[in-house]
Amino acid sequence: MSDNDADESSVAKGTEYEQLVKGVYETLLKAEGVENITVQHDISLEGKSGCEHQIDIYWEFKFAGQTYKTAIECKAFNKNVSIGRIRDFYGVLTDVPNLNGIFATQVGYQSGAKTYAAHYGISLKEVRPPKQHDWEGRIKDIHFEFNILEINIEEFVPLFSESMKQKLNGQQSLELGFGIHDPLIFDPNGNPVATYENLRGKLPTDGIPFSGREHTLAFPGHTIRTSADNFSIEAVKVRYSAHVAATDMLKISGEELAKAIIKDVLTDSYTFVSKDGTVRQPRSTL
Repeated sequence: MSDNDADESSVAKGTEYEQLVKGVYETLLKAEGVENITVQHDISLEGKSGCEHQIDIYWEFKFAGQTYKTAIECKAFNKNVSIGRIRDFYGVLTDVPNLNGIFATQVGYQSGAKTYAAHYGISLKEVRPPKQHDWEGRIKDIHFEFNILEINIEEFVPLFSESMKQKLNGQQSLELGFGIHDPLIFDPNGNPVATYENLRGKLPTDGIPFSGREHTLAFPGHTIRTSADNFSIEAVKVRYSAHVAATDMLKISGEELAKAIIKDVLTDSYTFVSKDGTVRQPRSTL
């Protein structure tokens, strides 16, 4: 990197930017399913001329008997890349056989650089943390509002088995004393299957407040055990209500999750690389 290059770089030193680009492309290649590949940083390649060329980022892989080689030139400039930089990079690409080229910078490219690159098949990228304008017309943040409902059981009615009904001899009302966390309902083998609090958690709410709803929970051949006695049941019928006890908010921020953005300058397409290694193209809101 020359002294002029050092003046042009304000966001990161050259090697720091190269490491960012290297990490981004490692994630991208992994997401694309490219196997048996190593992304290298700061290597030298000898050209047909016999000259050594310093390559910022390099990788190669074989597919169907053919070797694919790619070099990335990285410039952490704070102004648009000129056509001269693209010409210099093209000289490297023509000297090293079968080498594909990607030029990466943080800001952008002058119009002449874009024209030159498009003609000679050089891919121009902006690789950097996302900026506010990158999200224009795209979904950036997702907001969730959660209503935390509290369920109140207003009536708890065991539906007794026929044998239990005969034993009770028409008695309609019983005092069923029990704690909300005590084992309450037992299966035919005598194993506890639910407490009063468990039953409350099984009641459907649809996520909205309401009152006076009824719901029946089936327990064929089961038994309710209380401090008074054991009662054989077939089900439990509950009348209950639900009200909003609290409201919570959750925000998923694309800006916070994104590690870097890759903008293809010639096609104006965007790829977002997240910190968790996922790769996505945010859909438009239009």
